[in-house]
Amino acid sequence: MKNIKLIPLFLIALSLIVSSCAIDDDDPIVGETIITKTVSFADEEVIVPASSTPYNAAVLVSEAFGTNALIEYTVNGVSAGATIPYGNVTGGLPLDVSEEGLIYEVTMTDISVLEKPDNVDAVIDQSRKTVKVIVLTVPDADPNALQVVMTWDNPTQNDWDLWITDSPPTVGIVASQSVTPLEQVSFSNFNPDGSYHILPRDWFSADAVVNVLMVAVHPDGTVETFTEAITSGGDFYYMVDMEKVGTNYMLTQVPATPVF
Repeated sequence: MKNIKLIPLFLIALSLIVSSCAIDDDDPIVGETIITKTVSFADEEVIVPASSTPYNAAVLVSEAFGTNALIEYTVNGVSAGATIPYGNVTGGLPLDVSEEGLIYEVTMTDISVLEKPDNVDAVIDQSRKTVKVIVLTVPDADPNALQVVMTWDNPTQNDWDLWITDSPPTVGIVASQSVTPLEQVSFSNFNPDGSYHILPRDWFSADAVVNVLMVAVHPDGTVETFTEAITSGGDFYYMVDMEKVGTNYMLTQVPATPVF
C-alpha cells in the first residue's frame, strides 16, 4: 500500500515538468496593431454666403470608420457634438449662417469611436483642429477695382461707415455711409499709385467694444480678411494700410487707433 500511494505524487511531478516545458516552447504573445485614424478640418478659414440653410464645416477622416464616430467641439467657446456616420471619410459640423457678418471659431476638442473594436483608435490633427467661418456674401472679382466689404457685430445698435482716404488721411476717395449692417466700396484701378488708408468710422455705437470685419477682393479675385475689436467712442480709426501699384494692392493691418 505504501508504494501505491507514491504513484500519484510521481504523476503530479511529471505533469509539472511537462507543463513547464510547454510554456517555455510557446511563442511570446504579440500585441495587436492599433489602427489610428486622423480627423481634421478641411479648411483653416472659409467665407460662406448668408443662407437660411445651415452650413456644415467640413471635417476629413484619414480612413473611414467601421462604426460611428463622435466629434466634440466648441463654437466660439460653446460646446457641441456631431456624429460622422460609419463608412464615411467626410463629415460636417452644422452652423447657423443666416446672418451676414457672423464669425465662428470652431475647435475640435475630442473624437470618440463608438462601439469601436479594440484595435481602432482616433486622434485629432492638432495642426488642423480649428477653422474660422465667416458669414459674408462676397462680391465677384472686378478686374478694374479693389473691392472692400465691411460688417460688424450688433448692427442694430452700432452704426459704422467705411472710407478709403489718401495718406495721411485728409481726403476721402470713396466712402459707404448707409444704415445697413454692411458697407461696401469699390476703389478704381484708375486712382493714382501710392499710399492709402482703409478706415472704419464709428458713426454711433451702443457697445463699448465693436468687432469689425473687412473683406478685400482684389482685381484678380484674391480675397483677404481683416478683423479687429475696436474700442468705440472715437471717429475714424486706422485699420488697414494700402499700397497701390497698378492693379496690385498690398494691404497691411495696423493697430486700430483713432485717426484724430
